Amino acid sequence: MMVRLTQLAFVVALAVSGCIAPATAQSVPRGDGSNGKPQVTPAADCRLRINATPTAWIIRGYDPYETVPPEAIFSATFVNDGTAECRFTPIFELAQPPFGLSSGKGKPIGYALINLSDSQDATPRAGRSVRNSSEQRTIELAANERRTVTYRLVASPDEVNSSGTFTQDVILEARDQTMRTLGGARIVLGLEVLPSARIGLAGAYRISDGQAIVSLGELREGPAPVPLQLRVSSTGRYDLNVTSLNSGKLRLNGTEWTVPYSLTIGGNAVNLSGMDRLQGPSENGLIRAVLPIQFYIGDVSRKRAGTYSDLISISVTAR
Repeated sequence: MMVRLTQLAFVVALAVSGCIAPATAQSVPRGDGSNGKPQVTPAADCRLRINATPTAWIIRGYDPYETVPPEAIFSATFVNDGTAECRFTPIFELAQPPFGLSSGKGKPIGYALINLSDSQDATPRAGRSVRNSSEQRTIELAANERRTVTYRLVASPDEVNSSGTFTQDVILEARDQTMRTLGGARIVLGLEVLPSARIGLAGAYRISDGQAIVSLGELREGPAPVPLQLRVSSTGRYDLNVTSLNSGKLRLNGTEWTVPYSLTIGGNAVNLSGMDRLQGPSENGLIRAVLPIQFYIGDVSRKRAGTYSDLISISVTAR
């Protein structure tokens, strides 16, 4: 039995403030060369921009049948191009509810966003990150200073129910203590789930040298009384590929003596004269199937005594 795994959004808002001297200021002769005209002093301001590169934070190549969790680390850089200090807290907000990574159909997949700089949960479960001033640290950027913040995106593996790409648009905003937005960047969060499938055996067999050995007992014409099942787990539709080394014949080792036999998997007849392909269910979504395997022995009359055998290879391909 051989198992084969096959395949298987930047919006910037600037808060600008300034101060102009009152036009009613009196002109008083001065000795500083100003001729008594009022002086205008440019106001210092905070000009913040956010660089999120890449703008698509996608967890790539997740296989739900592997032990590697669906997570990845990304970063955003906050840059103060102004002349005054910027004080703010990064907050994620949903561009459009509901919460969850979605392919446009089915139940969304939950996820978490963790700010690794302060180990705080920044997930916008209620539409935006929960702001807790006692836990989330305010970022302070001096003029012309920048700061990079890293985030871990983790998807919920228990909510993955099919292959495909699942996304959600969010806006990463920098907000001051009055909840005024100083700058923002649009980001696409996502999870890419690979088409994947696994097969295994259950029932009367043993393992020897990495192969499953099935004993058919004393060969008698008709169905062999061997309880055997093929178990299939897949992220969606799949194909089974079946081949027989002896093209559907049990052979006495070292001789030309053979006994014909046939095979069904899940009630479907398999053509053992060459590689045969059986299609699984047509529906999408996670599939777990138990398919009975049945052997049918052909004519055994006038055959030489001994042990007859064949090697069957079954592989699965996710679609």
